[in-house]
Amino acid sequence: MSSSPRTSTSRPLTATLLLGALLLIAWLAWGTPSSDDGAQRAMWLGGERFQIELATTPSSRLRGLMHRPPLASNQGMLFIYPDQAPRSFWMKNVSFAIDILYLDTDWRLVHLHEAVPPCRSDPCPGYPSHEAARYVLELPAGTASRLPLEPGTRLHPPLPAGVTKKKAPE
Repeated sequence: MSSSPRTSTSRPLTATLLLGALLLIAWLAWGTPSSDDGAQRAMWLGGERFQIELATTPSSRLRGLMHRPPLASNQGMLFIYPDQAPRSFWMKNVSFAIDILYLDTDWRLVHLHEAVPPCRSDPCPGYPSHEAARYVLELPAGTASRLPLEPGTRLHPPLPAGVTKKKAPE
């Protein structure tokens, strides 16, 4: 018994289309690349200007500050999520202490962990927010108390690309 030409060619085509659809779904579920990912933005905190790196994709949020030199006193990393939800961070492969600020959709500080030490052995402890957060800002250890930043403080979002201000926003 022989198969018809239509049957023999339709199987590879169906398999190829199915594989393509699965890859597209996986790509969409993982998150499309953001043109802002890794971009540097100016952000004003307590009247001081900070240079903030944006982490907007799942892979950049997962990598965070791992395997990097310590942040300068005016640097930080802002993790941007598509939704507001409980968040927890850890310090695996980070060699320096940081302050972790959890912010809600309105840029209000909802929780803070100060001077979180590097993880020296597994398992690394987690540092969760006590409330849902959409943004997480990592700054050099001691920044939150120096400025001072405390729960309830409303921050200004980073300035869009190309916008520069020499003084803090009103």
